[in-house]
Amino acid sequence: MRALITGVTGFVGRYLVQNLLDNGYEVWGGTRKCPPYFIKDVPTVEINLSYQDMIVNVLEEIKPDVVFHLSGQSSVKYSWDHIEETFKSNVMDSINLLEAIKNSSLKNSVRVITIGSSEEYGVGAELPIVEEATPNPMNPYGLSKLTVGKIALLYHGLHRMDIIHARAFNHIGPGQSLGFVTTDFTKQIIDIENGKVEPVMYVGDLSSKRDFTDVRDIVEAYRLLNEKGTTGETYNVCSGVSISIQEILDTLVSFSSSPIKVIVDENKLRPNNIKEYYGSNDKLRKATGWKPLIPVSQSLYDIYLHWKNTH
Repeated sequence: MRALITGVTGFVGRYLVQNLLDNGYEVWGGTRKCPPYFIKDVPTVEINLSYQDMIVNVLEEIKPDVVFHLSGQSSVKYSWDHIEETFKSNVMDSINLLEAIKNSSLKNSVRVITIGSSEEYGVGAELPIVEEATPNPMNPYGLSKLTVGKIALLYHGLHRMDIIHARAFNHIGPGQSLGFVTTDFTKQIIDIENGKVEPVMYVGDLSSKRDFTDVRDIVEAYRLLNEKGTTGETYNVCSGVSISIQEILDTLVSFSSSPIKVIVDENKLRPNNIKEYYGSNDKLRKATGWKPLIPVSQSLYDIYLHWKNTH
């Protein structure tokens, strides 16, 4: 099976590439600027999702069986200050991709996996959150991802395109960029160990509880959705349990031999913060047999070692 991944050089893309290769896929990576070297046996192709003609040309050249649409702006925090960019990257680029597929020879043959977010649900949903819950996003990022999902399923309904929308909850793992809780914490810890800063960590609200899944389990779910998911459906990709940010921090700090003091910084408190959410993965499990295999403690240790070895 031949796969095209948009946003392939991002955090999730690299893991999805390896998962697909391990399972016998032929993989092409799409990115705005092709790196001189990416991953062995993975050709990359320049693809700017602002230009439908370019997308059509890439599709006709590669002729993928599935497109994993990972490209987009993925930070809630960033979205508050860059609303227009967030909607351009997440919504308009997705529309361009879907239009290009619709206008290509692959319209009736290619499966598209669009990637949404638990932020689509926002507040008010009963826990655990199921796919049928009424969306109520409380930030620009969540609203943009909800729009992506609705547009994707509109194309499925109107144009009979084979599309599945995955609502991924918080995913973590080695190599994630700053701006996410586990990497932000880990960077502070490593900086303290290296003597770059005083032995004090400045953090936001630690009482919040979230549903975390290792990125390596997340990409396994994406592959299985391609192979076993039902077209026109939305699936939660999540662990099904919540863990507090306090516990995340305590676990990461436990890996360090340095004494560390923790101080809450009001500037790090996020607007419209939800105290707890976790999803139900029953629909995904029943459709694909997927279940998360990597415990959060292992993910955190891998993140810690990655930062320690690279910074």
